[in-house]
Amino acid sequence: MEIVTMESLYIKMKEFVKMEEELEFSLFFTYYQDVMNCLQEDYMQFNTDELVQAQAICGIMSGNAQARALKKDLNRKKFQKMQEKSAFWQEAIKARLKKEGLSDNELAQKAEGLWA
Repeated sequence: MEIVTMESLYIKMKEFVKMEEELEFSLFFTYYQDVMNCLQEDYMQFNTDELVQAQAICGIMSGNAQARALKKDLNRKKFQKMQEKSAFWQEAIKARLKKEGLSDNELAQKAEGLWA
């Protein structure tokens, strides 16, 4: 069994954002589950860089799930739930980073640097 870390999830997301086609539901859901499990298990031990990665990943997942939830298909409600949970984590991580002294501008710069 592969050990899932925020770094490995970040590397996988970098591959996903370069894709031309839409990620199929099963792969999206598996990745989402890996992110949620990693957050639930390791969130309190994350350093600033890992938190920035997690916040950015959750933002991308939230936006993608929201767009997919607009489609009238069998997975619509699942995408809605994924969007809500991803958005929750995105905001929770942002609040923690601000509490730890990172400004909105610094967070935006760090997040932008992730995909450069």
